[in-house]
Amino acid sequence: MPSMNPELFASWTYTQNHISEPEHVAPVRERAEDLGVRCIDPAGRSMLQLLCTLRRPRNAVEIGSGVGVASLAMLEAVGPSLTLTAIESDLEHANAMRLGLRESGIPSARARIITERAENVLSRLADHAYDLVLIDAGADLLLEYVAEAKRLVGVGGVIIVNNAFDEHRLAKPAVRRTSTVMTRDALRMLARGPATADPPVPHRARIIRSHCLAAGSSKS
Repeated sequence: MPSMNPELFASWTYTQNHISEPEHVAPVRERAEDLGVRCIDPAGRSMLQLLCTLRRPRNAVEIGSGVGVASLAMLEAVGPSLTLTAIESDLEHANAMRLGLRESGIPSARARIITERAENVLSRLADHAYDLVLIDAGADLLLEYVAEAKRLVGVGGVIIVNNAFDEHRLAKPAVRRTSTVMTRDALRMLARGPATADPPVPHRARIIRSHCLAAGSSKS
């Protein structure tokens, strides 16, 4: 966790302590810790579920699924009407995700888990066929992921970028880390286009940034 001022840390602690997760999420988080996988925190999981509940996506893509904490959140929030395409290149992580979904009673048909590199998979997915794309991967290829996400979502679709403030570095102009520069460029690309909504939603250090293509907007 990056450094926080006392007020921010107090608010973060208060938020985390007032969110209760279902019991079956705990073993998924334990596997994440065992495997060294950083996953969305309880507040972020709650926010993701809220966005899914409001938007009710039927088809979603997740880039960088890890062990499936966010995947499970989306599938449970929407219910049987959601089909998830989860892309995770690490086979051990993908197998842990399969186990977590099975333990949680999620039918395998609702989650297509692809164990390939995302840059090799996204180009094979159909244009404008998805209602939601969640990007939770490293910043190295974030520009490519955002470009593909804008192609994949249809009218009214949502693109969510986790850790969109790059651990609170994004707002500091003097920071020129590769990840920060790539994130700035990706968010500028994300915001381009008419009739879009682009609100940053903070939770802990890993900021969600969502982007909606409104009805009648250009999907380019």
